[in-house]
Amino acid sequence: MRPSEHVYHETNINKAASGFIMRSLAILLLGTPCLSNAALFSGQVTNDNGLPLEGAIITVIDKPLAKKFTVYSDTNGQYQVHYDATHPIEIRARHFTYTDLAKSITDHEADTTINFQLEPASKDQIRQQLPANVWMERVASTSPEMDLEFRIECMMCHQQGNNMARWPQSREQWYTVFDRMAHKNAMVSQDTREETIDVLLAAYSIENDDDVPRIPPMPRGRETTATVTEWLMEPGSIMHDIAVGPDGLIYGAGSKGNQIWRLDPRTAKRQEMTHIKPDGNSFVGDALGLHSALPGPDGTSMWFTYAQGNIISRYDIPTDVMKVWNLSYFDGIYPHTMRFDNDGQVWFTITLTNQLGTINPDTDELEVIDLPTRNWKQSLISWPPVAATVAQIQRNSSYSFVFDRELRPIAYGIDVTPDGKIWFSQYNSRRIGYYDKHSKEIYMVDTPFGGPRRFRADSQGNLWIPAYTDGRIYKYDPAAGEFTGYDLPTGKGDSVYAVAVDPIDDTVWGCGSNSDTMLHLDPQTKKFTTYRLPSLVTYCREISFDPEGNVWTSYSNSPSASIEDGATAIVKLSPMRDQLTGQR
Repeated sequence: MRPSEHVYHETNINKAASGFIMRSLAILLLGTPCLSNAALFSGQVTNDNGLPLEGAIITVIDKPLAKKFTVYSDTNGQYQVHYDATHPIEIRARHFTYTDLAKSITDHEADTTINFQLEPASKDQIRQQLPANVWMERVASTSPEMDLEFRIECMMCHQQGNNMARWPQSREQWYTVFDRMAHKNAMVSQDTREETIDVLLAAYSIENDDDVPRIPPMPRGRETTATVTEWLMEPGSIMHDIAVGPDGLIYGAGSKGNQIWRLDPRTAKRQEMTHIKPDGNSFVGDALGLHSALPGPDGTSMWFTYAQGNIISRYDIPTDVMKVWNLSYFDGIYPHTMRFDNDGQVWFTITLTNQLGTINPDTDELEVIDLPTRNWKQSLISWPPVAATVAQIQRNSSYSFVFDRELRPIAYGIDVTPDGKIWFSQYNSRRIGYYDKHSKEIYMVDTPFGGPRRFRADSQGNLWIPAYTDGRIYKYDPAAGEFTGYDLPTGKGDSVYAVAVDPIDDTVWGCGSNSDTMLHLDPQTKKFTTYRLPSLVTYCREISFDPEGNVWTSYSNSPSASIEDGATAIVKLSPMRDQLTGQR
């Protein structure tokens, strides 16, 4: 399958830029902004008794720029925030078990003191502000098999336990929810539906006014030293993945409208890049399902997968040209996550048909590699004609085509270890494996956990794998063949969608997708740092790093209407680093 090129005339980038200039521009664009003209706002956050509140979330809300900037109060309740604005803004203080308090700022003086005294929240207000993971903890176990299936199918694209996920008050309402999700390919077996409805009703019901889940801790110590910047996107849009581009701009995969977005972090300018939208095809029309974004190793390109449209694309930034590879639906369905190997060759998982895909650097053609299955049923459901037929019927039916809980292997995460092996995960089959492109060997490894999702390799060749169904992160040492598990500090009600290995110090970052957090694990000390995100119902899906060491992600809960502010967002977390060692 040879590529096609789409040449466009609109561009905001210097077409003569080289890869060197692009990388240099990234450092310039993402460097620490000068704060000489920024106003300093500082003060203390206390409770109604005047006692200081550590870890209060102090957020500047800049509505004209659709931007929010957050700092956290220290052990004495003190905070400082630099923010440059020539228009009115709000500053809001937030802390679990207290009501939010916002103050409007119209005069931007050089130094302004703004204190907050927070009043206790009502029990109902507390229930609304607590993250989904503390509700999910209340869902009693039915059986390990049903628990795994529920998390695989019912938490795949959104949080379970947030306000919009726990509203049903009767069995009939839960039946309606399961039927609606079946149209979106959430294939939950009938017995799991029956058993799970009972435990969901028990978990999410409120017996009395004092019935409140546990209160998760607010940030402490190092957790209070980070800053978070959020750029809100259009209401209703869904930013599935984001990535830092080689030009220092942030590229987002807007899956709902199939639009690539580009953000300039310094100006807050967002560009909807409608001019590089590839054509649809006869099978899905305009429903292309823009999914993943990844910078190319050449320093001048961005790569994207369009999962439903069966498209891989390479966007050349200097020339404003997009090259498109179309994957035939008879060969494979749903290209997903991408990575590059040591030779600069792109690899990606093909989810519904349990395959790896790559673009042959010699022929420039798209090639597909079938991955092993556990049994004939998985082989049958992974055969492209069958997978396409079942997916199409499922979209138009409330019936769930499940006769085996692990019917679909779901090739999902992918990464390349320093020795050149292309590793992949089978999300619904409790397996990982690797492909050796030289020997063509495929080697499979069973995992002692469910839901291996988006994983990454460190510089030593270890794999760091989120156990999505277990509330853990695992390290896998291929040389020793050993798994080491780490319990999430946010509890078993949380699920990590993706991890990433920090290029600065080989530490591990994970999306606390059900807890509104970003988690940071130091493999040397085996300790986590929990960074609480300032918004509710976030559900982050991918992590990217910029040259300055900032951590980037996006709020990707689907539907995005359930995210606070009703909109997806591009997010930058700036952790404090040791100036001498460079470590977090």
